[in-house]
Amino acid sequence: MARNGLNATTVFLAIIFAALVITLGFLFFQLRTDAVSASVAEDPMVRVLVVAHDETAPFLSFLLFAHAKTGRGAVLDIPGSVGGVLRPLGRVDSIDALFNPADTHLYRRQVESLAGTTIPFVLTYSADQLIDFIDLLGGLDIFVISDYRDHAGSDPMLLPSGTVRLDGEKAVRYLRKEGDLSGDLEQVGRRQAFVQALLREIQTSADFLQHRQVVPLRDQLIETSLESRGLSVLFDILGRMDPDRIIRRRIQGTLRQVEVEGESRELLFPHFEGQWLKQTVQQIFTALQNVEVASGQEIPVVLEVLNGTSRTGLARRTADYLQEMGFDVQGVGNAETSSLEHTVVIDRRGLGDTAAQVAEVIGTRRVVKEIIPESSVDVTLILGGDFDGRAVRTSGQ
Repeated sequence: MARNGLNATTVFLAIIFAALVITLGFLFFQLRTDAVSASVAEDPMVRVLVVAHDETAPFLSFLLFAHAKTGRGAVLDIPGSVGGVLRPLGRVDSIDALFNPADTHLYRRQVESLAGTTIPFVLTYSADQLIDFIDLLGGLDIFVISDYRDHAGSDPMLLPSGTVRLDGEKAVRYLRKEGDLSGDLEQVGRRQAFVQALLREIQTSADFLQHRQVVPLRDQLIETSLESRGLSVLFDILGRMDPDRIIRRRIQGTLRQVEVEGESRELLFPHFEGQWLKQTVQQIFTALQNVEVASGQEIPVVLEVLNGTSRTGLARRTADYLQEMGFDVQGVGNAETSSLEHTVVIDRRGLGDTAAQVAEVIGTRRVVKEIIPESSVDVTLILGGDFDGRAVRTSGQ
């Protein structure tokens, strides 16, 4: 009898011990802090490198900044043509040469060096993963600056100017379309429009992306060192960010022909050995930390520049000039006519002050209001024959 009593006591104690272990384990997994929460506790400025790639190189890369307390965000476009001395390779080459889908460490370190800041988190998508992720969101509303035609392949894609709802396959196809003679700014504008549409959809779908039935599929579509809980916290932060007031920045520099392993390539070298870019990132930090936003001061006016004349390259040169003046030029292109007499500034958001700023810089009083609520730009500037490259001639008023 004593032995039976001892066995019963042993079993009872074992059950209690097992229950205690299970409870402690449950509490550990519930209470432990994920990487994003731990990072935000030390610094509310979240920095994420987002890369979409094919088998060998990125076709989309941007640095995303989101302030967890103010709910403000910024995006820095990282084109694959950015050049520099790549110490791991011992040569001058484009940043894409460092990219390895299986190990993004070297690529991230180079972006950190360019931006002058640490990047704790990296999210990568293969082309198929990005397509499926967009489809998971239900598609993207992308603002197409001008009529878009892609006759390649057996399925031509024709998109009218304006806001168009695209599924994952068409959205990525639009993103990856190479630019034409209008230059790299067209591709920059396309990438920025895509990123804004993506962030807008993520913001709208933030709760959906954190739903317990969606999380397993979501996690399959994103390659990252973050655990699932950390991803959910990140999407929660992005859900509180206003995608329509994101600060957009691109790397400005000089294009140079460089011979790389016997092949001539055109690379973009950041101005002033990269110091301008680092200062830009610091300005982003300062702007995102401020709760009060003064119109047109902390968030730059986002505009597109269209050439309404027959002068080749006028829109691109003007865009470069306006970038130097502090405006965020999202895209350049040709207007519907090449014989426009007078330059006109078009207010796309109804904000008033933004269009007035552009008009003041170029010296015109011709400002009209044509509101497009879904527009990714604040202002459209159409250059006419009265524009001399910097300002509107007085006689053109």
